[in-house]
Amino acid sequence: MSAAGRQRGLSLVELMIAVTLGLIVLAAILAVFNQNSRSFRQTDAVARMQDSARFALDTLARDLAMAGYYGGLYGAAGIVPISRAPTLDCGSADSSTSPATPWAFQLRRRVEFRNQRSAVTVASAFPCLGGSSTPVAPDTDIVAIRRVAGQVTAEIAAGGSVQLRPYQVYLKTNGTVGSLIQNGSSASFSLSTSTVEPLQAPMSFWKYVPRLYFIRSYAETPGDGVPALCRMELQHVASPTMAVECLADGVENLQLEWGLDSDNDCVVDTYTSSPDADALAQTAITARVWILVRSTEPEGGYRDDKTFEFGDYETTAGHADAFHRRVYSTTVQLRNPVGDLGPCTGPSSLTAAVTP
Repeated sequence: MSAAGRQRGLSLVELMIAVTLGLIVLAAILAVFNQNSRSFRQTDAVARMQDSARFALDTLARDLAMAGYYGGLYGAAGIVPISRAPTLDCGSADSSTSPATPWAFQLRRRVEFRNQRSAVTVASAFPCLGGSSTPVAPDTDIVAIRRVAGQVTAEIAAGGSVQLRPYQVYLKTNGTVGSLIQNGSSASFSLSTSTVEPLQAPMSFWKYVPRLYFIRSYAETPGDGVPALCRMELQHVASPTMAVECLADGVENLQLEWGLDSDNDCVVDTYTSSPDADALAQTAITARVWILVRSTEPEGGYRDDKTFEFGDYETTAGHADAFHRRVYSTTVQLRNPVGDLGPCTGPSSLTAAVTP
């Protein structure tokens, strides 16, 4: 018989062995591919969380560091309160002034803080929060910050007028005294028509920037399930209002502690999550800030059962869901006390650091 006639195909056993080996190789390839895909998703989720955390902490830390900054004026005692103050339905007015000063323009209170918010504290402290458009996440802190912008808007060297934005609220100062004003409908501000100090040039105008930070239970649309760090900021229109701007998606919790320097030596004597208003104005020299950041999308097959403890917030049962979470923190030096003690007089040992 010829060689061609002696050729035979695979036996059934050989075929089954080949198929089995092929399936094993294919399963190994799929396992490696699945592991790489999962690793990529985790890395991408953590990178997005870090980006959100860094932006959120940088933004909040910058505002906290500048809280009580009034264009180079020391403190707020030399600033005339705003006349014809707009009514803002957000916080309690200061009844000791006449007329009563809305909460956003109470310059001596550079920072206003509410610890571990509840429906009661939100309703009493900040009525503009807690409604359907601004639901505040439970067990999170709320902080209001008052300051002016870091750059001067305009200056008058010798009388005349200056171009300002219509309806903008400004601090007008000559470096010694100042007044909070709201410009009229015209872009031009004339010194000759001013009735509040200072009245003589040179003087400068600084945009006034009050902000209110909180954690909202949704990022873009109600019910989307993505928490976010948001803030309310003064809108400079004919009848000023506070408008919401969300800064970082996935921020699930915000906690703050305040470092108090009771003996004015530039060294923190104690940290507290429940300081009174006078302590925040006069003796708070640092702020510890923690944020809990969550991935915006769940990952199938992942279970987050970690517990967290930071500030005075603690989770004991874990979250038991498919979202990744990380805690990020920073320490901020508060540079602008507005009370009677003045800047601390001892050698400063304050530092600020970001913990990944």
